Amino acid sequence: MRLLFPALAALLLAACNPVANMNEGEDRIADFQAAYSDGNSDALWAMVGPEFREVTSREEFDDLITVVSARLGPIESSEREGFNVNTNTGGTFTTVQMATQFEQGDGVEVYMFQGNGDDMRLVGWNVNSQRLMVTPEDIAGMAEQGDPEVVEINPVEPVREERRIAPTP
Repeated sequence: MRLLFPALAALLLAACNPVANMNEGEDRIADFQAAYSDGNSDALWAMVGPEFREVTSREEFDDLITVVSARLGPIESSEREGFNVNTNTGGTFTTVQMATQFEQGDGVEVYMFQGNGDDMRLVGWNVNSQRLMVTPEDIAGMAEQGDPEVVEINPVEPVREERRIAPTP
């Protein structure tokens, strides 16, 4: 009985070891980035967890990969900028932020995982890059193609405020 409590405590601490979670996350990120750079959407979809699939359809996911690939291209290099591991009653959540150099520009990828070890699953992937912003040319092209979701953009005239200064007595 004396050894049971320390052994149980060590097991629980090992299960939520932040460095182990970060390392496991980085391994999964390397696999995800390789599949992304290879254009293997099936492999990418297989890597996401059920929580991801509940909020993103396969078609939406494929569209996302198409846009990111077209705008940024394959990954040339990537380096971890930070990570966070949070364990609470809902489970263990690991977030890893990567500074990524794509073929056509740089970006920041944020990967969110839930679980530990072999049970860790990807529940979120965000890519932030100037190259992913919609430009006026994009909107004009969509309007020319008759996209019904495009709102006509009218230039906004700057507001000029008249100020009257009272003469000094």
